[in-house]
Amino acid sequence: MHLADLINSNETTFKIVSYLFHPLIISTYIIALMQIANPFQFQGIAFSGLSILLPVFLFTFVYPVIAILLLKKLDFIDSLEMPDTKQRIIPLIIVIILYIWVYLIFKSKGFPMITMVFMLGVIVSLSMSFIINVFHKISLHTVGISGALTILMLLLMTSETDMSYWFLLVVILTGAVATARLFLGAHTVKEVYSGFLVGMLGQVLALMVLA
Repeated sequence: MHLADLINSNETTFKIVSYLFHPLIISTYIIALMQIANPFQFQGIAFSGLSILLPVFLFTFVYPVIAILLLKKLDFIDSLEMPDTKQRIIPLIIVIILYIWVYLIFKSKGFPMITMVFMLGVIVSLSMSFIINVFHKISLHTVGISGALTILMLLLMTSETDMSYWFLLVVILTGAVATARLFLGAHTVKEVYSGFLVGMLGQVLALMVLA
């Protein structure tokens, strides 16, 4: 295989990693894992089974994606990658509002505390990212995946099911996502590390508030 072919192959792989673990889809993955870890904690909630994931998927992924596509269509943003920090302002505001709505749904329906901690942590991390974005770019991919890794640490210690393999998988995925963003030239090392710290700090602060 020629060097150019190898680079193209790696680029394709890292793009797939970036798409599969886009920050907007992380919440759906984590809530699904929480159901696997503690299925009995979700009994008695107005939603049941996979339907629990439906509002999460809609409000944290589908609606934000639709909003971003509309912004692109209306020329508010140049590309879906939004390399310009100024173009991230409106999408971040929309996403924060939608995530607050999901948190309120969780609260009203009596979702398990760990789901509340996670969603509040996401909101805190997004709010911090919004403020940081005013001054310099931050990797939202690493914000999302590090938040997932942090809540998985808590899930590992509290779940009724052995989550060690899932935790190790997320550790590997965290490295893969960070590597992908660097390889694709989407972010600098500083932006990747700052995203990692923001994602982790958001979950820790949420745990301190709700615990």
